[in-house]
Formats: sequence, structure tokens, C-alpha cells
Amino acid sequence: MNVVFIMNDTWRYDHVRANGNDWISTPNLDGFAAESAVFDRSYIGSFATIPCRHDLMKGRYGEPLHYWRPLQWDCLTLPEVLRANGYVTMLINDTPHMINYGFGFDRPFHAWQMIRGNEVDRFRTDWFREWRLGNMDKFRTSAGMAQFYRQTHDKFLEEQFFAPMVMDAACTWLERNHNHDKFFLWVDSFDPHEPWDPPQHYRDMYAPDYDGVEVVWPAYCRSSDVYTPEEQEHIGKLFAAECTMCDTHIGRVLTTIDNLGLRENTVVVIMSDHGHYFGEHDQQSKSGPLYEEVSHQILMIRHPHGIGSGERFQALTQPADFAPTVLEMLGIEAPAEMGIQGRSLLPQMAGSNEIHRPVAVSGTFPYEILPVGDPTYAGRRVPAPMVEPGWTPLTVTGPEYALIAYPERERNEVYHLPSDPGMTNNIVDANREREQELHRELMAFLETHDSPEWIKRIYGDGPAGVQVPDIDEHLKLVRQRGMPFTVTLDGSVL
Repeated sequence: MNVVFIMNDTWRYDHVRANGNDWISTPNLDGFAAESAVFDRSYIGSFATIPCRHDLMKGRYGEPLHYWRPLQWDCLTLPEVLRANGYVTMLINDTPHMINYGFGFDRPFHAWQMIRGNEVDRFRTDWFREWRLGNMDKFRTSAGMAQFYRQTHDKFLEEQFFAPMVMDAACTWLERNHNHDKFFLWVDSFDPHEPWDPPQHYRDMYAPDYDGVEVVWPAYCRSSDVYTPEEQEHIGKLFAAECTMCDTHIGRVLTTIDNLGLRENTVVVIMSDHGHYFGEHDQQSKSGPLYEEVSHQILMIRHPHGIGSGERFQALTQPADFAPTVLEMLGIEAPAEMGIQGRSLLPQMAGSNEIHRPVAVSGTFPYEILPVGDPTYAGRRVPAPMVEPGWTPLTVTGPEYALIAYPERERNEVYHLPSDPGMTNNIVDANREREQELHRELMAFLETHDSPEWIKRIYGDGPAGVQVPDIDEHLKLVRQRGMPFTVTLDGSVL
């Protein structure tokens, strides 16, 4: 049996018509959902792009326990286990962080192909006449926009855009490799991550009459400080247009699978890693507390034998479940060396009523521990205007209630998701017992998932007086491996 895994970065759960959105166009995902096991309560574990890929490949949780970092040489990953069991493994991606700066996510595969030039991928040095955007405060950075223009200014045809190129490469690979006895294809599309610049006909589907500033790569900011309501609404429509473009070209991959006769022996998984805020919680970003708009993921699994087909599941699932699920579906025992922490979803798909996990814990590494002014993780810091000063909160999602858990416990938030899916009404004062219950689940998670002692102290007793004895060695190691973001002193990027 083969496996095709399609990851789309930043695609919000609620931006698929099959998930209840009545205004977006996603016909291919809708059709796929009708044939698949759809997990409606799938949540990010390690936020964001790279930490999530760690969870997926290793079946273990990365952040909040560990930092944004390259794939280690001394860990055993899902593609390597599949290789050892006779699978041909391939990575096709345009997600720059997986490869750039020696992050090494190509290492476990037999081969890999990267579509160059998306977002921070340093692909071109072409000279062009200097230009300045009006209203530059509305855009992410001047250096980023210059790089974006340098790398995309000559894209005119839909087939030249990133998501179409990634999915076209996947189709080509399937056509050339479908005769292998068994294969594992990982397709990692950075779209619909920003910049949001789909071809005009997709934009016209959602905003045909808009004549304001078209902010394809917005600043991370408090929305009301920077954007008019019309601008913020249009940014969201650009994202929807990008999602529809992605859906169109995922459809091409699904059609190729059918045309090659692979449906009967191929598991297909479609997933997103996290979402984005478009004015919700007054944020234009994906930073800060991980509310539903960011923490909730798309997860659909189509099994060739129809297991779970057309059903919707409420089990709390996380990316660390991916590796054990694939291994169980293929009848391969997970090596003890992997130290799997996730749980296979196959029993849920087959009808098990067992509670999959009591809560889903979502979060990011507490980058506040880094010395003030240290540039190592400048690209990972929460921008100052985004949240009130303090430490990074974790999100603990249960069957009905969710806790935003700060080390400063007096800042905690509790939400009742069935009645408040947008997490706008903090009911912590009236639900202290629920807060304590969810906090106990958080501490149990940290105790049982190899959490460093200082992490447990931060989220258990609060950050006051917490010492991080290995921080100097940590910074030294990261610098040796290369910083994940490089910007010159004058702000230019080459």
C-alpha cells in the first residue's frame, strides 16, 4: 500500500466549504472529505511550520518542549523507517524553512525536489530599479516585499505560481514512479501561507470591485492600529482566493492518482499545520495566544479500503499522531528508537469509542528566555504590538472547554467552545474549577512528554526565578547551525 501526504501551510480549518464555510469555493477538498475520514478536532501541537514538521516526521512533540531547530541527525524519522521497509520515499516542497539554512528535512528521503523562491527562500539576486510601496506600514517589511517582487515579478501564468508548480511536480512524480511496488510521497506546499498573490481570476471570485490598497503580505500587528475594516476584509479575501487556487491544483493530484489506478492501493492524507488571524482578536498575524483560528487544523484521511469513509470524528488529534497512524496502516511496527508519543488514528477510523486523548496541548517555545537584543531568534519573537508583555501561553483544548495557560496564572483564559467557537468570551472567573482541571491536564502532559524541568517550572509555578542552565549552550548550538532568518543591517535581503 502506498501513501501520498499533502500538507498545505496556514490553511484554516474553517476555510473549507465541507467544514461549514458557505462562502468559500473548495470543490476538490469537499469531494475528498465526502470520501474520507475527517477529523474535526485536529489541533497543532508544536507551532508553527518547522516544529510541526518535527512532530509529523518523528511522532513526537517538539515545541513547547524544544525550540525551532533543524532536523537532528540522531533522530529516527517516519521516512527512514519506511525506506528500511522497502518504500521509495520522495519529498516535493516549496516550504523554504525545511531546506534553507541546513534545516535538513530532505535528509530522510531517497530524493527531494524543491520549487524555489517562495517567501524567504533566497532564490534570486536580480537587480531591479528601487521602488517604494505607499503605505509601507501595512506590509510585512520593505526587505521582504523587495525579495517577493524580485522572485515573482515575472509570474504571469497560473502554472507559474507556487502551489500549481508544487502540485504539478507531484503529478509528474506519480506518473514516473507509480510502478514502484510501494512508495511514500510527501508533498509540502507553503501556500496558502502569505504572500497572498493568486492570479487575478481567483481574486475576482471574492472581491471583484475592490479598489483599495491590495496588501498581499500584511504586517503582523494589531489590526485596528493599521488597517481599515475594508482593508482587513480584503486581506481575508486574498487568503480565500489563495485557498481556492490551492484546492484547484490539489484536485489535479487527486485526478492523477485516479487516472494511474492508484486509488485502490493508496492512502491519501490532506492536512494543514495551522491557521491565521484576519482581524479576529484584533490581530493580523498568527502570533500570540493560539486561539481556534490558528490552532485548529485540517485533517482528512482517505483509506483505499474505505475505513472511516464519509465519517466525521471528534477525537482530539495532533500532528504527532501522523507517524504512528501511517505505520499501523502499513502494518509496520514503530521502532522503539523513535520513542513515539502520538497515537494511531486507525482505531478511531475503525469505530473505536476509546478516548483518543483527554486534551490537545498546543504551543510554542518560550522565546522570552533569550537575552534581550540577541538576534538568534529575531524572526521567531512575538512582535511587541501583538500581545501584552509576558510569557508565551499554551493552549489546552478539551472536548468542550479550552484554556489559554500563561505562566502568570492570573492571566489565564477559559472558553466554552460549543457556544463560543471564536473564543471571544473569557469565562475563567466563573469556571475556576474547569481552569484547574485543564491546568492539571497540561502539567500531566509536560510530565509525560520529556519536558525539561525548567519548562515544567515555568508553566507550573510561574516564571519568577526560573533559571535556564543550558541557555548559553543552546544559543551556541543554534548559531553554529545557522540562524533561521538573515537580514542585513540596512534591511535588505539578497
